[in-house]
Amino acid sequence: MSLVRIAHIAGSALLLLACGGSQPPPPPPPAPVASAAPVASAPPPADPLGPRPIPGAPPEFIPSAPQVLEGPGHSHVWLLERHGLPLVTLAVVVPYGSAAEPPEKAGLSFVTADMLDEGTKDRDALAFSEAINDLGARLASTSDRDATIVSLQVLAPRLEQALPLVAEAISRPRHDPKDFARVKTLWINALKNRAQEPSEVARVVTAATFYGAKHPYGHPADGTLSSAARIELADVSRWHQTIWRPESATFVVVGDVRPDAVKALLDKAFAGWKPKAGTALGPSAPPAPPVGEGLHTFVVDRPDAPQIVMSLARSGPPAADPAYPRLDMLNIALGGSFTSRLNQNLREDHGWTYGARSRFNSQRGAGMFVVRAAIRADAITPALHETMAELAKMQKDGLTPDEFQKLRALVDGSALETYATLHGTASSLASNAALGLGPDEDQKSLASQRSATASDLTKLATSYLDLSSGIVVLVGPKELATKALADNHLPAPKLVDADGRPLER
Repeated sequence: MSLVRIAHIAGSALLLLACGGSQPPPPPPPAPVASAAPVASAPPPADPLGPRPIPGAPPEFIPSAPQVLEGPGHSHVWLLERHGLPLVTLAVVVPYGSAAEPPEKAGLSFVTADMLDEGTKDRDALAFSEAINDLGARLASTSDRDATIVSLQVLAPRLEQALPLVAEAISRPRHDPKDFARVKTLWINALKNRAQEPSEVARVVTAATFYGAKHPYGHPADGTLSSAARIELADVSRWHQTIWRPESATFVVVGDVRPDAVKALLDKAFAGWKPKAGTALGPSAPPAPPVGEGLHTFVVDRPDAPQIVMSLARSGPPAADPAYPRLDMLNIALGGSFTSRLNQNLREDHGWTYGARSRFNSQRGAGMFVVRAAIRADAITPALHETMAELAKMQKDGLTPDEFQKLRALVDGSALETYATLHGTASSLASNAALGLGPDEDQKSLASQRSATASDLTKLATSYLDLSSGIVVLVGPKELATKALADNHLPAPKLVDADGRPLER
């Protein structure tokens, strides 16, 4: 009760006491009050800013195609100018990877790339590393099935100082025996560790059993223990000289640099890198793998593993095939995103795995479609069934309308994400150069995806998701894996080792 109300009551009580406590006569009843007529509400005042604007549809993002310039030693330069930040990302690409190396020396391209930052004729490994670090730059080298790539990230004002270091590493590598001994030891240790990682074993065995031991894609890009033992420093030096030829190279440059400036800087830094006598090694385009009838199964025994890594594979197109961009789009709905069918089924609905993924390998030669997941060992039978059911359902019915609309948004978002950074842009362009695709490939691929209809994607699913011919690889306890194959009415497996080689029964 409020203080005012209390004071009023107390005052009335004192007045009654002063009058001897007599009660006053009751007041007359109040006169009836006539009901008031309703008052019309006033209209709201007009918005001084006018009607609220309705935003239109955002413009479609179209990736910019790089300029193509002539580079040093008859090389090519793909330049995409980005002047928002004083940064430059450079990638030097040659189209030679593990598919081009001698099969008995698998991993030669890998270790040759690993040796590239181990010093030059003028600087040992430590001095070379310090020179890169003093510029605040980052240098990396890698090799996969189809290409070897050296990449550099540096502030634009320091590009002129950084390029000669890249040129030295490419044209005059040091190849010191002590450095090679250290690199080879680390490489062999990594290969030993790879054999203990079920997911890595599944990757190696899937390629080996799908393509076959004699196919250029049949061995892992990082080699095997037996092949690594056969590779010496002289092999590395010869291979470096074989693949690093300017007439085979593409420079991908993205960032804050002008055409005249980048051409002058490259010509100056790589002035000593000249075409060699003789015919250059041609870019490899491996043929399709031998097609076997039916589905073949393989098991790598890991008796105590709590999970079984499941890998299913069948043939896919090379990256240059016109169908590839749309297949890549279709795969987003099947197993290429967190909300894909495979991940929702195996992870979210059943809790059998931390994640299930699928992909169409992007390769210069014959491609491969792969589904892979690490499944709880006791759930491998139903998980294998559900995986094959999802593939069959997508093959038969295609996409739902909701999935198709979401795909279009995801495709646009992926393109924006790739081209949002210099590194992402340079990586995409370098991949196109490595695969023998044109500098405007990203434009063409995105246009193909945007013009695709649900019916187009369903037709591709019908052709490329049929597992009547292919392989299934299971890495885990042999008894559970063999039972899962039998329960799903699949052929009895062949036992193979961690490199995919058959084992004696």
